[in-house]
Amino acid sequence: MRVGSELSAEEKRGGEALAETAGEGPGEGPARGTQSVRRALQLLRRVAKCNDHGIKLAQLVRDSGLDRATAYRLLCCLVDEQFVDRDAEHLYRLGPQAVLLGSLLPQPTPLLRRFVPTMKRIGRIGGDTVFLMMRQGDLVYCAHREEGSSPIKILTTNIGQRRLIGTGTGGRAVLGLMDPAEIAAIHARNAAQYAENGLAVEQLLQTGVAAREQGCMVTFDAFGEVGVAGFGIAFRMGEHAMGALSIATLTARFGYERQHRLRQLMETELRALGLQPAQ
Repeated sequence: MRVGSELSAEEKRGGEALAETAGEGPGEGPARGTQSVRRALQLLRRVAKCNDHGIKLAQLVRDSGLDRATAYRLLCCLVDEQFVDRDAEHLYRLGPQAVLLGSLLPQPTPLLRRFVPTMKRIGRIGGDTVFLMMRQGDLVYCAHREEGSSPIKILTTNIGQRRLIGTGTGGRAVLGLMDPAEIAAIHARNAAQYAENGLAVEQLLQTGVAAREQGCMVTFDAFGEVGVAGFGIAFRMGEHAMGALSIATLTARFGYERQHRLRQLMETELRALGLQPAQ
């Protein structure tokens, strides 16, 4: 952790407030301790959500609703324990201990243990390749892919591949879970890359509205793949995590009736997992 001369003005204010509230007195107890853990985890999740670009203390305070002194005290602890890192520009990102814990997860991960049987059923019944796309900051990444029973395999995305939110079927479906201000902020941070894909902020906002109103996303010829169609449904996991299940198929075999059957199948499977599909 940096010495006082290296702290930003906002962090110095946090430190001054911390000195006034240090040793919070006889009210400290099991309930208070549990509250502190929850607040620290809340900050850790928000840092992870903005990990690609980093996040300032002031933004964490605004997003979390915590007072500056509490947020600063908890962040200092997370920095000391190396779960959070603070760079020379006073931006917070995940630290090495957070990354290490993720790498120690057993294989397959709990996420895959939960979703793989569902994806296998969708692939077997529907016949198409099924993708699990999870949000990671301004991106979605392919956490898993299951090939369907059809002899023609549409493999548009590889496991581990990352795409900007709003590109690809799953990435477009996820826009339906986000408010317009968040969508605009993501576009602003990645304006050059969106321009390369020919996507203006107005298009992302319109896609978000369509995904919310329809409760799903249907795409045709994404990424220049002529004759390829996609169908995706987004979902939330807890307060912060969001993702989408999507399929890739041939446009020729993706009429309205088949879209309807796939939607029913995917919504049923998501509800069986205890997840509420986007509405």
